[in-house]
Amino acid sequence: MKPIEEYLRDVVSHCQPRATVTLSIADAAGLVLAEDAIAGLPVPPFSNSAMDGYLVNKADLAGEGPWTLPVSGDTPAGDAPKPVAAGTAQRIMTGAPVVDGAELAVIPVEDTNIAPGPVPLPGEITVHSYNPERDHIRRRGTNIAPGAMTAPAGTVIDAGTTAALISTGVKNVQVVAPLRIAVISTGDEVVPSTADLQAGQLPDSNLPMIAQLCTQYIPSPLPPTVAHCSDDPDAFAELLDQLSADHDLIITTGGVSVGAFDVTRDAGEKRDIWFGPINMKPGKPQGVGNWNDAVLLCLPGNPVAAWVSFQLFCKPAIDALRGLAPASSLFNRPFVDAIAGADFPIPRPFGRNVAVPVRMSYSADGAVATPYSGTTLGSHFVGSLVALDGLCLINQEDQLHTGDTVRILLA
Repeated sequence: MKPIEEYLRDVVSHCQPRATVTLSIADAAGLVLAEDAIAGLPVPPFSNSAMDGYLVNKADLAGEGPWTLPVSGDTPAGDAPKPVAAGTAQRIMTGAPVVDGAELAVIPVEDTNIAPGPVPLPGEITVHSYNPERDHIRRRGTNIAPGAMTAPAGTVIDAGTTAALISTGVKNVQVVAPLRIAVISTGDEVVPSTADLQAGQLPDSNLPMIAQLCTQYIPSPLPPTVAHCSDDPDAFAELLDQLSADHDLIITTGGVSVGAFDVTRDAGEKRDIWFGPINMKPGKPQGVGNWNDAVLLCLPGNPVAAWVSFQLFCKPAIDALRGLAPASSLFNRPFVDAIAGADFPIPRPFGRNVAVPVRMSYSADGAVATPYSGTTLGSHFVGSLVALDGLCLINQEDQLHTGDTVRILLA
C-alpha cells in the first residue's frame, strides 16, 4: 500500500497551474496572482490628519501651556490642504489633507477646551496639553511607495489584498485563470435525491457533497459542473472526453476498487490512470492521472471515504492548479493542536492509518476535537457527516484517548 504522503505528492505532480489572464481587480477576487503587483500610488496618497482636532504650527506651542489660538477655518476630509497662518489654528477632521513641508501638528479635540462631536466652529481654542513627540499626521507614502511591490506572485486575492491593490492604484492584475472543475458520481445503484428509491438503490449524496466542498473551498465565478454516469465503461469514457475538453480538474466518486462493475477503474486503466491502495481507512482505493488535458482524481464511493479523500488530496490538487505552492506534506495547510474530547477509533490490526472526521469546539481553555461517530469508524456512516470541522490522522500504531493532544487538519 502506498503511504498517504507519497500519494499526495503523486497527486500534486499532475497539477500544473493553468494559463494566466489579465483581469480587473473586481473580477480577480479569490484568484491567485501570476505576477507581482506593483504599486502605482503611495499609501497614504497624501499627508493627512490621524485625528479629529485642530491643526497648528508647532512654533505656536513653545514654552509652557495652556495655549490659546484663534481658529481660522475648517479642513474637512475630501477638501484640499490649506496652509495654517502663524498664530492660528485650523479645525481638521480625520483623513483631511495636511500641507507637506510645514512644521505642523494636529491637537486632538480631547486635548482642547472644545467638546468633541458636531459643534459650531469656535472662534478660538485653548490647548491644554501637547506632546512634541506625536504630531498625529500620517505622512505620504509611509506605508508603501510607488514602484514598491504591493503583493507578490502566488498571493490569493482575498479581501485585504483587494483593498491593498485598489489603494496602491493597481487596476488590472495578471492571475491564474479561474479553475474549471467537474464532479462525476458513478453507479447504477445511485439515483438523484429527488427520485423515489427502488429496491437496492441509494440517494446520490456524493455528487452534491463534493460539488459543495469545491464551492466552499475555492471562490470562483465558475461553479462546478456535475454529472452522473452509469456502470457503462464506454459511456463513462465518453463523458470524460466531453468534460476534459473544457475542464481543468475532474473529480469522480465510486468505481475505483476491484469489483466486477467498477466503471471508473475499468475505463481509467485503459488510459494509464493509476489506481491502487493507499495506507488509510477510510479511503484505501484511489486513482489519479490525466484524461486528455484534464487532471483526473478518482475517489472512493463510500461517502465518508469521499469526504476524507477530498480533504487530503483534492484540496492540495486544487491549490496547485490555482497557482499556489504545491503541498509537499499533509500539514502544508491550516491545522490546530487540540484536546481529544472523547476516545477516538482504534486502528485495527489490518495495518492502516485511520482518518477520522471531527467536530471542533473552542473556548478560553483551548480547542477540543470530538470524533464524528464515536469510537466506531464506518466509511458508509454518511448520517454522521454533520457539521464537520476537520480531520484527524491516527498512525496505525497509535491510540488516542480522551484528554490526549491531537493534531487536526482544518476542513
